[in-house]
Amino acid sequence: MVKGIFVAIMCFCASVQAQVAGKYDQFEIAKNDLIWRNTYRHEGKQDSLRMAIVQLLKGKFFTFNVIRNEQGYNGELKHYKVDCKKYGRSYINTPKMYWEGEWSGKFTVDVRDHSYTVIVYALYYESTRPSSGYYKTQQEVKGRFIDAVTKKNRTVFQKRELTNISLMGLSLKDEFGLVGVR
Repeated sequence: MVKGIFVAIMCFCASVQAQVAGKYDQFEIAKNDLIWRNTYRHEGKQDSLRMAIVQLLKGKFFTFNVIRNEQGYNGELKHYKVDCKKYGRSYINTPKMYWEGEWSGKFTVDVRDHSYTVIVYALYYESTRPSSGYYKTQQEVKGRFIDAVTKKNRTVFQKRELTNISLMGLSLKDEFGLVGVR
């Protein structure tokens, strides 16, 4: 019995380690970039779903330069903010880049019958950090999301960042979901 539990725990730990290596919670390290991907199931054919997605993208203040293509849409994210309070995070346990940072990046939406897939990539953040100097000015902190959450030449996620990666993934999932549209 104890031996079986030990084997189960070891298998679980190995699977968690495998996830941390290149994929975690809808994020994937690919081609020196961090890619978030989510497929949403939705009733309706491709044409009706396209109209709903157009309304979704028009209604968001952070989507810019949206262009229609054969598969769906592509565009840019600008001034995207994560609502940390909505997900039960506090100012103390959440890095400032999520709490106060503005995010930019690119996205694609692939529309099919009964589903659509959103891919967000090239995420970049800008935030401020208090200076440790005498005058207490603020320093601007900015960089690529992949650099903030990975190690070992951008091939492995930092374990201490996994909850923050989940926070970002949940925020993106909620923002690109079609709520109340049928």
